[in-house]
Amino acid sequence: FVLGAAAAVEQPARLAFVADVVGKEDLTNAVALNSSMYNSARIVGPAIAGLLLAWIGEAGCFFVNAVTYLAVILAMFAVRLPPQTLPRSPLRVTESLGQGLGYVWDAKVIRALMIVVAVSSFFTLPYMALMPVFARDVLGSGPEGLGFLMTAVGIGAITGALGVANIQPGRRGRWLTWGNIMGPLCLLLFCLSGSFAVSLVLVVLVGASNAVRQTLANSLIQLTSAEEYRGRVMSVFNLVFNGMSRMGALGVGAMAEVTSAPWALGLGAIVSLVWGLSLIWRMPYVHRLR
Repeated sequence: FVLGAAAAVEQPARLAFVADVVGKEDLTNAVALNSSMYNSARIVGPAIAGLLLAWIGEAGCFFVNAVTYLAVILAMFAVRLPPQTLPRSPLRVTESLGQGLGYVWDAKVIRALMIVVAVSSFFTLPYMALMPVFARDVLGSGPEGLGFLMTAVGIGAITGALGVANIQPGRRGRWLTWGNIMGPLCLLLFCLSGSFAVSLVLVVLVGASNAVRQTLANSLIQLTSAEEYRGRVMSVFNLVFNGMSRMGALGVGAMAEVTSAPWALGLGAIVSLVWGLSLIWRMPYVHRLR
């Protein structure tokens, strides 16, 4: 509970802090680099943890993980930022939250991007929660196959994040739209696939598409937000991204109990795909974002 409460403060602050460190002109590249490092850690971290687990046990793994945060804390102390010119006023939490939510709702572009994040997080990201079921029951590949599938997702996500860093300004909205379509399309094909090799290729594409969408949505929201609201806007982004993905996992898991994992996840992919296609004419300004 305490860890979750701390993360609720730390994560949006970290997201908004990126722009303070690098400036808005390099924000998209910085967010892409952050995403690629995160997904690299998802590949390397479990391998290291597996070795440590056999050596020092579960509690030892958690202890080593906690100690590594000292390096992060020291790095944060070393960061030097330009002087802040924003006016300082007494903090009123309720009023501040209300202003932040009102700003997100009133800003048409930010509201549209939040909806993109919410729909994709609820309907497509839960595939990670059902991946063990696919590995065991659908593809018959067992724990080793699950390891390969999760690694493939990470490789795709790293590739997609690094690809975002090479997108020329003026095409971000276009790539966001394509990522929002290709992700659920490849996920739908994954649900229909019975071949382990084909499934590996498809989850690479799913990971890449999701990384493109989330990285661009993150950076475009920050680039569009007014400076004084950026922290609160990223709090809403963090709430939508993490909250909707966990709610979606619960819903898809419950549906999978009644039907099957491919049916439950496939229906979500169809909803997300239809929404992504409709976005082109319902919110064309998102496609034109620079």
